[in-house]
Amino acid sequence: MTTLDRATFETGRAGFSLSGFASSILRLAYCAMKQRSERAALQAMPDHMLKDLGISRSQIEYCTSIRLAPSDTEGMDG
Repeated sequence: MTTLDRATFETGRAGFSLSGFASSILRLAYCAMKQRSERAALQAMPDHMLKDLGISRSQIEYCTSIRLAPSDTEGMDG
């Protein structure tokens, strides 16, 4: 293994940094808070408004789940 290969191997892996970990935790916390507020807002709506949106009350949790929510956390900074 040459010096160049070793340097690529040591620095080329997906690094673990404290700042990356902290930003991941903050992103998850932000998404969880947003999901909770979206669910609360939908639960507060009357049934006829939910029907206008095309969902029923039993679909609120599914429609606001993280796996379906668009990722707009890039706008968190400003």
